[in-house]
Amino acid sequence: MERTEVRSALARRKRKGRAPEGGGLRGERRLCRRRCRIVYISIWGIMLLLHAVAWSSKRFCDWYVSRVYRIWVDTYGRAVGMVPFSVGEMLIGLGAGFAAAGAGLGALWLTGLAVKRYERGRNQGGDLKEAQRKERKRGRIPKEAQGKETERNWRWETNSGREPEPGLDMDETRRKEPERQAWHSRLRKFIRAYCRAGLWILLGIFALMTLNCYILYHASGFAEKYLEAAAAEYSLEELETLRNFVVEQCNALCCRIPRNEDGTLSYRGDMEETAKTAMRQLGETYSLLEGFYPNPKPLLCSDFMSRQYVAGCFYPFSMEANYNDVMYLLNRPSTICHELGHLKGFIREDEANLIGYLACVRTEDIYFQYSGYLSVLYYIDNDYREAADYERYLTGAAIHPQVHRDNIFLTAQERARIEREALLDTETVDAVSDSIADASLKLNGVRDGMVSYSRVVELLLRYYDICGYP
Repeated sequence: MERTEVRSALARRKRKGRAPEGGGLRGERRLCRRRCRIVYISIWGIMLLLHAVAWSSKRFCDWYVSRVYRIWVDTYGRAVGMVPFSVGEMLIGLGAGFAAAGAGLGALWLTGLAVKRYERGRNQGGDLKEAQRKERKRGRIPKEAQGKETERNWRWETNSGREPEPGLDMDETRRKEPERQAWHSRLRKFIRAYCRAGLWILLGIFALMTLNCYILYHASGFAEKYLEAAAAEYSLEELETLRNFVVEQCNALCCRIPRNEDGTLSYRGDMEETAKTAMRQLGETYSLLEGFYPNPKPLLCSDFMSRQYVAGCFYPFSMEANYNDVMYLLNRPSTICHELGHLKGFIREDEANLIGYLACVRTEDIYFQYSGYLSVLYYIDNDYREAADYERYLTGAAIHPQVHRDNIFLTAQERARIEREALLDTETVDAVSDSIADASLKLNGVRDGMVSYSRVVELLLRYYDICGYP
């Protein structure tokens, strides 16, 4: 084949996208990067489209929760659940380290860029020819270096901060390029690769959060699915009945629950397995709660979570139910069931509170029963105190002093230890945590933000309106 035919064949391949400019390995890399950009933008487009559909169609979200989301729990959730520690917690730590390293690399690159521009401005101010003319006039360029090629070599060496070496050819000059400039070039390439990796990681997080969390906020809630037959509004008398019932149950259980000689509590069974069994039993009544449950996992950073008064958390990007193993023992059963409720697609906090309550009080385990009633006691008591006048509140069932002592988040010893080891003020950490959680809930369509936790009282009224009190 003649040379002209070869060139025309290469040109046709370039136009078809099979051989980008540069050819060879460089061309293949450019083609690969172009394809990656197309895939990247396409995934973003699909996720944003899912967001748009989720906000506009509850029917789609209900279909997704019942048909598609369950697949993620049975596959991805099952695989992650076999890891003995919290994968989500580890990923958050790695992400924080990745972001900190990226910030450091960015600062380093910007510093090098600023230094380079400063030196360039100091050595090459104004028009090149005018600068050369002034330098010749001032005698700064030696006569033997005023030839076309050697003068360029001399200026290059001078701008590099080195002594002039006239007479060098360009090849030799390039071989003597300062290591500083080569290092800066390598750093720039590394930072570009680092940023590309960061963008793909952000896309992965956004995709997992969309599929495992954001869509769930727009699906029908627990009340819409299972408590539709209940009344829309309730009287003060009905709230009083609910409050007295829960108080009486707490008063009875606080005296029956086994305690150590010093009055402390210790659970001798497998709490995590008991919680999974309780959730499966609840799934016999409510179909969306049936099926596989991965193992709940204690948080390694429970001390830090305790300073934010966080009892547990569900990580959508790892499909894990996590709980704080430093908090008081009686908080753990209801918290584990609460987080497992999130895992089954009930992402709103009031619904997860109700699910955790029902799972606990329906078991035969007295620790779980007491934990379930304690988990809603103060929500109900506070609502009743606000709705009733002071005299009427005093006529209701009195809360046993032991119930007050049991309804705590941390023991005095654990609180003192955490405060002693803390680097930041606990109140500040708690305020920042509440602000972030409140903003996150509101962005996902929960208008009252953190206040939504207390809506469990309304759900309890609807539940007992249908099922009746035992």
